Amino acid sequence: CYFDRASAPEQESVEEAEYRSMVLADAAALKQAAVDYLHPELGVVTSDATASARCYFDRASAPEQESVEEAEYRSMVLADAAALKQAAVDYLHPELGVVTSDATASARCYFDRVSAPEQESVEEAEYRSMVLADAAALKQAAVDYLHPELGVVTSDATASARCYFDRVSAPEQESVEEAEYCSLVLVDAAA
Repeated sequence: CYFDRASAPEQESVEEAEYRSMVLADAAALKQAAVDYLHPELGVVTSDATASARCYFDRASAPEQESVEEAEYRSMVLADAAALKQAAVDYLHPELGVVTSDATASARCYFDRVSAPEQESVEEAEYRSMVLADAAALKQAAVDYLHPELGVVTSDATASARCYFDRVSAPEQESVEEAEYCSLVLVDAAA
């Protein structure tokens, strides 16, 4: 017989053929499930006239679906927000370079132009701020020295002090008249 010869292809048994057909049927069922899952817009086809169901998305307890116009408006608003965010980043971070896809775009740096005022370095700016802080501290010291009538202002609630001149052990202060009289006596004594 042609099928029983030694060079004939090996024949599968009945059990192997049934198993192979079962595996192929499972693969076809999985493919149909994947198509049903990936394409919910396709309707369900059934041959059972008594089968009935209701739409999951149209039920009363379903979350409200947005319309196509609302979805387009929402995407437009999100695009505007992204553009505003990019503009804010560009404004707040001038150290970041400008990225463009236009090969013909060109510009020159505002700060490197010939007519630009000379820029100070970071060290010069730090030194200038240090000098200004020292000048402000010296001004405050001069005001404190020249105006002893001004009170000391502090933000520390636990700070306390007493007047050096009003203390009990302070030497007695002489009046202006007494000081003038003493100077006249000393001038007379010297003469």
